[in-house]
Amino acid sequence: MAKKGDKFRCIECGIIIEISDPCDCEMCDLICCDVPMVFVREEEPKKKAKAKKKPAKKKVSKKK
Repeated sequence: MAKKGDKFRCIECGIIIEISDPCDCEMCDLICCDVPMVFVREEEPKKKAKAKKKPAKKKVSKKK
């Protein structure tokens, strides 16, 4: 049974749908391009890499 927020993808055309109002059916097939759609597993959110601070450039004064 699909739950609210579940996502399914068509292996033929690549469209992705998200369930917004699930039904109470025990078994339900979502069909696109004449083939059943596949469940898309949620991936772990990627951690953002911390930006490395660059050392400030030293100003060099030119001697005359």
